[in-house]
Amino acid sequence: MNQVEINKQAKLSEHFSLGELTRSKSHPEVYNIPSHVHIENLKRVCVWLEALRERYNQRYGDGDDPIIITSGYRSAELNRKVGGVATSNHLTGCAVDIRVAGKEQLIRYACILLDYADETKQDFDEILLEHGTNGVIWLHFAVRPPTQQNRRKINFLQG
Repeated sequence: MNQVEINKQAKLSEHFSLGELTRSKSHPEVYNIPSHVHIENLKRVCVWLEALRERYNQRYGDGDDPIIITSGYRSAELNRKVGGVATSNHLTGCAVDIRVAGKEQLIRYACILLDYADETKQDFDEILLEHGTNGVIWLHFAVRPPTQQNRRKINFLQG
């Protein structure tokens, strides 16, 4: 059976492509194709990612440091395989996980996103500072569509 392919180079914003917000390094075999609605949600998240990238580079970076996305949109199958919860914002294209170089960068990213929310009077759904069993840490960020209520949920690392 032939599967539909996506244009992985398609730009969602200046610095973020559809390919990097839909790929899965752990399960590349999984069919992970977003709908047009999911892509619009990813574009909304990318507005925040662009602000994060610009502000981080102005304050702390080398001027052009990228923001590395480790997980964006997930199909139901991919979400199950990676152990995601059934209500994950990743399923709608409303969430991303961002790689960080350590706790300091993690906190700086979170602060920049909080400041951006306050300055623009926009709400977000989740800023979660997370970690895996292998000690890897990352920032989970989500913003829901305008038709849904954002919860402004913040959660920090334990331990």
